[in-house]
Amino acid sequence: MVRWGMVIDLDKCTACQACVVACKAENNVPIGSEAEQQAGRQIAWMDLVIKNHDGKMMVLPRPCMHCDNPPCVQVCPVGATFQREDGIVDQEYNRCIGCRLCMVSCPYGVRYFNWREPSWPDT
Repeated sequence: MVRWGMVIDLDKCTACQACVVACKAENNVPIGSEAEQQAGRQIAWMDLVIKNHDGKMMVLPRPCMHCDNPPCVQVCPVGATFQREDGIVDQEYNRCIGCRLCMVSCPYGVRYFNWREPSWPDT
């Protein structure tokens, strides 16, 4: 069975957040208002953890890890969150009832509930 993986070279990461923007665009996640961004309430399935360690900035990208045995899949009462055969954790948005158990069970904190109506570009 094919399994997907992603390699991120931390030595080349400049914290430009292009990966965060690309993930939001690909998954139709709203960017959020400036107030939401400052309060840390924006949706981010891909995020950067930035730490200052002994005067040196350390950057660690934090995407969904698509776990081998994902807890978010196990707790979904309606099967809206599921794991594809290739290992990707996916969600059927129309099936989701909004219980947000997947958010609570995710060990990486990358599951969010989008309260906004989805809007798709015309092109």
